[in-house]
Amino acid sequence: MKKIQSAAIPFRLDEANRLSLMLITSRRKGRWVLPKGTVSGMLPHASAAREAFEEAGVIGSIGETPFETYYLRKKVGYGAAIDIPVHAFPMLVTVELQTWPEMDFRQRLWILAGQITDMVESAELRSLLQRFAQSDQARLKG
Repeated sequence: MKKIQSAAIPFRLDEANRLSLMLITSRRKGRWVLPKGTVSGMLPHASAAREAFEEAGVIGSIGETPFETYYLRKKVGYGAAIDIPVHAFPMLVTVELQTWPEMDFRQRLWILAGQITDMVESAELRSLLQRFAQSDQARLKG
């Protein structure tokens, strides 16, 4: 059975309508990524919202339709790998918590959309975030 993951794309707009995205560090390698996890027992967008709360300490309005799907290559043993689909859901952040479940294991950072290329190692994720930053969905305030 192929696992499916969902991710939140946490975003906010400031008074000047500038878009910022929240990135978090991965637990093992410290790479800048989106909050994400395996979908299990709930709808994919609800799973993404839960991951955003647990991993990034943010709460907000999340879309029920993914912005896009990207693929994450996971090693499954002895050099073999599979591509896992990750459905990425826009999440307009309304609350940023001071404490959250994984705060001792991750860093979080708001970054202006134009600075994404300097931070995100994965070319596929970087491209997705750039497309999101230029989309109409990134300009919706609820």
